[in-house]
Parts: sequence; C-alpha cells; structure tokens
Amino acid sequence: MKIQKPRGTRDILPEDQKYWQFIFNCVNKRCQGFGFGKIETPMFEAKQLYVRGIGETTDIVEKEMYEVSRLGNITSDDNEDKESLVLRPEYTAGVIRAYLENGMQTWPQPVKLYSYGPLFRYDKPQKGRYRQLWQFNFEIIGDDNPLTDTLLILLIWQIFCDLGLKENIIVDINSIGCKSCRPKIRKKIVEYFRKYSTSLCVDCQKRLEFNPLRILDCKVEKCQKIAVSSPQILDNLCDECKKFFTSVLEYLDQINIPYDLNPRLVRGLDYYTRTTFEIRDKNDVNRQASLGGGGRYDNLIELLGGKSTPAVGFAGGIDRIIEKLKEKEVKVPDIKGVDIFIVQLGDKAKKIALSLISDLGQKGFGVSCLFGKESLKAQLRDANKMKAKFALIIGQREALDDTIIVKNMDEVSQETISMEELDNYLYNKLSK
Repeated sequence: MKIQKPRGTRDILPEDQKYWQFIFNCVNKRCQGFGFGKIETPMFEAKQLYVRGIGETTDIVEKEMYEVSRLGNITSDDNEDKESLVLRPEYTAGVIRAYLENGMQTWPQPVKLYSYGPLFRYDKPQKGRYRQLWQFNFEIIGDDNPLTDTLLILLIWQIFCDLGLKENIIVDINSIGCKSCRPKIRKKIVEYFRKYSTSLCVDCQKRLEFNPLRILDCKVEKCQKIAVSSPQILDNLCDECKKFFTSVLEYLDQINIPYDLNPRLVRGLDYYTRTTFEIRDKNDVNRQASLGGGGRYDNLIELLGGKSTPAVGFAGGIDRIIEKLKEKEVKVPDIKGVDIFIVQLGDKAKKIALSLISDLGQKGFGVSCLFGKESLKAQLRDANKMKAKFALIIGQREALDDTIIVKNMDEVSQETISMEELDNYLYNKLSK
C-alpha cells in the first residue's frame, strides 16, 4: 500500500519556502514596530473552549474540528485522557484562554499579541484552501477606542503593502452592532428571511433558527440573491455603535486606506461585535475568497470566564496570500544562501574540510560541504545551488602547502591564501 499525504494537506517543498519566509519576515518586522509580542499556543485545546468561544452552531464547531485522542486502551484512572481535545481551528479563542490563564489582564493594557502557524479544519479542499491551513494572527486586548480598530487595519494594510499587493487589495468593512442593538437587528433579519425559508439552502434554514446573521454571508447563489434586499444592519445600529463605526471610517479616510462598505459582511464566528472587516482582491467582486478577516469581539473574554474586556483581532490566510503572490508574479527574495562552501579533493583535503566546518561554524559562519562528490565541477555546481558567497577549494597541493583557494562565487574570481590568513580574510569580505 502506497502511503500518501492526507487529503487537504500539502508538502511545502524547498522551492516554495521563500514565500513563507517572506511573509513571516514582513509580519515579524511590522509587529515589532507596532509593539506586538509573539505568543505561541498549543496546537490542541479543550473542545469546550471553541464551543463556548466561537459558538456551538457555527460551521467550525459543527462540521470542521478534528478531535485528538491517544491510541491504546484508556483505563478508568486516565482521567486526563477523558477530556475532549481538538486541533485548533482558529487562533483567537486559544490566545484569549492564554491571556486569562497567564494573568495578562494585570499587564499594562492594551495587550498586543501576534501568532503564526498551522490550523486545522475539515473543509472541501480547493485552491488556496486546505485542511491544514496557515495563518498569521493579531490581537489587541483591553482597548475599546475606535482608533484601535483603525490601528489594526493600518498594521494589516502596511503588511500587504510590504508583500507587494497594495495595488490589488481593498478593505471590506461593516458593523454588526453590540449587545444593545443586536436583538433588534436579529429580529428584522429573521422576519425578512422567514418569508423565503423554503428557498434557502439547508445550512441557512438552520441558521435562521440559531444564527440568522450568517445567512447574509452565505456563498450559495440562491441565498445571495435573497440576501440582496435584506434589511441593512447599519440602518439598525444603536447610536453608540453608529458613532463608533463612523469614527473608524473617518480615521481610515484620514490615513487614505481604501475600503468598501459591505452591508452583508458578518464573519463566521459568534464572538464578533461592532467592526468586522476583510481584506480581498479588488477583482474578487463576488467576495468569494478573502485574504484575511477579523473584527471586534468585546464579549469573548467575559464568555470564557474573565471580566468584560474589549478586544479586536485579525487573521491572515497565508495559503491564499501565497497563491496571490504567485498569481500577481510578485518578486519574492530568495532565501539567503550559505556563506561558505568547502570543496575538497582527496582524502587529506576531506579531513581538513571537516575541521574547517567545525571551526568556521563555531565562529558564526554559515558553512556547507558535500563529501559524496569527488569532482571539482560537481562540487562547484552544488555551491552555486546553495548560493554560497565563497567556495574554499582544498586540493592535494593546498593540503600539503597549508594553503587554500578562495573563489568569489559572485565575481567569478579566485586567489590563494595561507590557512593563517583565512579567518581575517573571511571576516573582511563577509562584513561588507
């Protein structure tokens, strides 16, 4: 039986690593500049975290989570293995659990955190959508100022600019109200869609009972057509939410970030309140494949056992962003090659090369060597593949004379120096 990767997963091969490294570098640089601290949470958490946090009737909880269990017989004494655990399907609930568990509410507020890694959702695999997906994730916890929403969107916008996608993207934005106005909004949405209940898709018929706002965001064509004439959420916001949302839009205008008001943008998780937004390609007029999304979630921390605390977050879909970088033919920097590649010809040269790898590596140089190849031409070809800056060539003569040939791979020039000169030579050349 031929064993293959699970459906909906992929191998990220060396030639694609530069895209992942490019995105990570852009995210890391901007987050440090904005004062975000990096947090890593477990890849699996208690199932109840997501049931309580993101909603029992959401698609993620009902259809998409992967359960984690230990193989083998579990005895009655293995109480810890009786807890239902799942692979993380999204970041925010786990970050908030860590915020509460580690006492971050006592830190100076707001607390700004970012994460980067894999998530797991059972979904129909297609272009840019995998069952093991990758995201970068931002959270600003402890600030209810509309400027905070704008600050987060600015961070995201600058990252997409750094990625070379500025001319291709736009921000879709909406407000879905708060505890005060949500009941009124929900009532009007239910009254409208109840008239078309038999024409809705099976999922939306269920949403009508448990999560009616999600109908607005359904991707099924017949549901979209019905939703076109549905009540506008923005028309039914309370005065406080209208004022808050107007401020966010005014701040975005002030810093010239383009946006589209999308009255049917609600996002897929129950914890969202007020501002919701997505980043999409300008040409994706049907809004079928966002590059990332987020919003405010002022009720989540209280829902998970903490004090009422405002917060706003965003998650970027790395898989889809990489597809977009390739589609737009964005030039991505190659991953840095090794500093030095050692070419050795003969048994004595191999021993010298081994000592050099150890010595130069301890001094901080990036050093590589392939002992399985004997010819000069083959080894220099490998040095080129590894993008080495210098090739150090040791033949029989050099091994006897205690010298070494240094070949500059960029300038295609070379010179012979003594072994005693090597350290100073490399420090001078590689520090430029």
